[in-house]
Amino acid sequence: MSFLQVLSSEWLKTRRTTIRLIVFVTPVIYPIFMLWYFSRYNDPSSWQVKIYGGFFEVLTVSLPIIISLLTGLISYQEEKSGSFMNLLTGPVSRAKFYLGKLFLLIFAAIADIFLATFLMLLGMRYILNIDNIHYDLFLQGALLSVVGSLILFSMHMLISFAFGMGASIAIGGGGFLISAIIGATVLGDYIWNYIPWAWAVRLSQAPMLLMPEVKQALGMQLSNFYFQELLKGIVPAITCFMVVTIIGSIWFHRWEGNKPHE
Repeated sequence: MSFLQVLSSEWLKTRRTTIRLIVFVTPVIYPIFMLWYFSRYNDPSSWQVKIYGGFFEVLTVSLPIIISLLTGLISYQEEKSGSFMNLLTGPVSRAKFYLGKLFLLIFAAIADIFLATFLMLLGMRYILNIDNIHYDLFLQGALLSVVGSLILFSMHMLISFAFGMGASIAIGGGGFLISAIIGATVLGDYIWNYIPWAWAVRLSQAPMLLMPEVKQALGMQLSNFYFQELLKGIVPAITCFMVVTIIGSIWFHRWEGNKPHE
């Protein structure tokens, strides 16, 4: 069975589950809420900057709890459908099954984040009537949100199968608080690049430094600082994702399928 077939099989398993509800509803509801919220503001000088900052900050701060829930549901579904026996005795290697589940959620997150961003941009143009929208920077923010959150998918997938859905959600709740404190406040200015839960928040905010409104307000060129922030976040994010994914695949290949509560 090819990897694409594994992905297709894993997607079919999510039919009539909460996973699909989250995947389909969240990227539509979220931009609608944000458009309603920002419709109460109308400051041409900084409106777009506030929208960008608020949209990606709320999105990325929420990712730890959403990811922990999705990976927990994936593990719980396999446990209830046969105590993991389908994974352990199937014709496909365990590592391929593991990577199939992991990348299915990553691809779903990519689609959701970009869909939410596109809907937000459409709403800004045709509902909020904002001119000169920085489309490229919003798309950069979406891409960097994905890159910064990769480690969370890999880490929570391993936690979900090793310790169960409850442990994944508990750690995700803690990650939500850490991302809000370290990622979204000045408390994390000097340590955020060492905290995985802060990477998505900080990376997604970096393109805002290239907005003309920000440059004009600060009266300085921020391009060098922008690239420094990217380097501080992207390198550890991708490196740690690869390392944890390899560790998870090796562990899952040797896993005996013990139930999380045992």
